[in-house]
Amino acid sequence: MSEPIQEIAQLIESVSGFVIGDRSTNVLASFVRERVARGGFAGVERYIDYLRRHPESEEWRHILSKITIKESFLFRAVAQFKALENTILGEIAGRRAKRRLRVWCAGCARGEEAATLAIVLADHPIVGTWHWSVLATDVDDAALADAERGVYGPRAVARVPAETLERHFVRHDRGYELNPELRRRIEYRQLNLIAQPVDLAGEEFDLIFLRNVLIYFRPEIQRRVIESVEEVLESDGTVFLGPSESLIHLGTKLKARDLGDCFCYRLPPISGDEVVDTAITNRATRPTRAPTADPVPMPRQPSDDGDAPPSFDVRLEATIKALEEGSHRRAVAGLAALRHELPESAVIHALEGVALERLAVPEKAAHAYRAALYLAPEMDEVRFLLARVLEELGRSKAAVREYRTALTGLGPASGFMTSTMKRLGYPAHDQMIQICLEKINSD
Repeated sequence: MSEPIQEIAQLIESVSGFVIGDRSTNVLASFVRERVARGGFAGVERYIDYLRRHPESEEWRHILSKITIKESFLFRAVAQFKALENTILGEIAGRRAKRRLRVWCAGCARGEEAATLAIVLADHPIVGTWHWSVLATDVDDAALADAERGVYGPRAVARVPAETLERHFVRHDRGYELNPELRRRIEYRQLNLIAQPVDLAGEEFDLIFLRNVLIYFRPEIQRRVIESVEEVLESDGTVFLGPSESLIHLGTKLKARDLGDCFCYRLPPISGDEVVDTAITNRATRPTRAPTADPVPMPRQPSDDGDAPPSFDVRLEATIKALEEGSHRRAVAGLAALRHELPESAVIHALEGVALERLAVPEKAAHAYRAALYLAPEMDEVRFLLARVLEELGRSKAAVREYRTALTGLGPASGFMTSTMKRLGYPAHDQMIQICLEKINSD
């Protein structure tokens, strides 16, 4: 990356939080050359100086429009919308005296997610009769202008059920237009998530969708954004992140809730009641921006009391020894207890998968492996295990996809999960690579 382009990338990050990766520098350089020529600037240095002096200028709107990803579709990551429809909304309806619901869709781009939320809320038999509204925000004014029009092309509505498409959209030459009644329920607003304080003073939300936003920020910016989210989240509110995003390394107040096919996040219950914990089946995608740390479970410190129970890491070691000894049911019981304490530990979910696979329960093993990959998509040895289980279940195409994805990341590795798998007798990474190649080539 040339020095001027690096300087512009740093400016972009300081203004928006977006990290310009190495793969995007050529695109950025080409865009900058175009803007320098079109704006009549006497070189890149003058352009940089202009950006520094005019942070509210139209030029910044062009830049933010260029760097933000706006390609999406309705009902993306549908498991979360099903969980919203089948679980979350029913719980809200059961405990709310006021018949009001406020939703924030952050990073809404061209409005596909906000439109999906409006459809799900409108179609709910109870909440649909309430006074509900969606606030959809984005840093990009151009994307918001598109979103306000509420018109989507065939690709964007391809996953909308036919009856839903007919009920909530009008088809015309420009595409599929969301019906005016739903569009009136959505407020679009320009908002920079990294601004401090975030311009949402006095507002509180029952639901916040912050999906596929954090992956573009560095951890310190992610933490700042989540703190802003916590400020405006109702005490019993719910947050959804993207499938490849996790809060495990950010040290936030929000705690994971396992909804069966996906995760959501909530503030700790004031009453001290535990959040429901079930199995996860959400398929994760590999993160492309923000780095993740080694997914080792954080040990719980024992108290000074001599009669205190064994610490978290001691009990984790006991479950691994149980697996080594073939006591798989004991391992499952121990891991379930640990997962109850730390539901965001990818390692615990992965080891549950190992135990369940050895107990000849491949479907549940696949669920556990997917849970681990949801939290730590970079655990390619776990993806390899998932591929084997899918193959056993007769899902050959899905298995090959996982073998192929695992192959892109497997290599020399070290860490807690790698050493644990070695203890449990699994192939080394070079052997996994060879098996992946054989499976892919035989497809």
